[in-house]
Amino acid sequence: MTTRQARQRESQREDTREEIKAFARQQMAAEGTAALSLRAIARDMEMTAPALYRYFPSRDELITALIVDAFNALADALEAADAAQPQQDYTGRLRAVLMAYRGWALEHPTDFQLIYGNPIPGYSAPRELTVPAVVRGFQAIIRPMGEADQAGLITIPPEAQHLPASLDQHFHGLIVSGNYPISSALFYLGVTMWTRIHGIIMLELYHHLGPTVGSVDDLFAHEVQHILRRVGMGL
Repeated sequence: MTTRQARQRESQREDTREEIKAFARQQMAAEGTAALSLRAIARDMEMTAPALYRYFPSRDELITALIVDAFNALADALEAADAAQPQQDYTGRLRAVLMAYRGWALEHPTDFQLIYGNPIPGYSAPRELTVPAVVRGFQAIIRPMGEADQAGLITIPPEAQHLPASLDQHFHGLIVSGNYPISSALFYLGVTMWTRIHGIIMLELYHHLGPTVGSVDDLFAHEVQHILRRVGMGL
């Protein structure tokens, strides 16, 4: 086999893997993430199950590939939103990142529910494969805050200044392993910021929030502004 033939074969293999993942997303959108079945995907693609197993030897390997793709796609969206703002406009950058987080979730609800919804029975994510993609997304949220803090523009609220020892130690470990150039206090603020917007988005995706608040757009924008004010980055 020539080098060109090998490249063509590898390209065809990658195209088939992407097609399998597309069918998997369609299946999850229709039946839920827990219903993912390689045999059902093979049937929909008019392939035999053994043929599909040559691309993904197990359901868990397919799920892992989908999770890594989703986390990286989310991180791509957040990084693009950050890069689109002037570098020293830390408030504008953080606002853009938080808005992009919701925007991506609404545009890709199946992927978002895969990575943040109910755990899939019997599946355990391999951390060595999934954690780097998770870290990318969180770094995109933390980065504008960290740079604003270095510029002396962050106000640390009292509740972040005196963390329980267990939280402080755990955050310190994550800061080191994730290479986050921030303090435990700022990491805590990033985590609570993330949980706040994440809760709104999950309620919105499952259609619980709209009837209660009317305009979710306005609620989310208002909460983002509150988050910015909390750390001294909002007007």
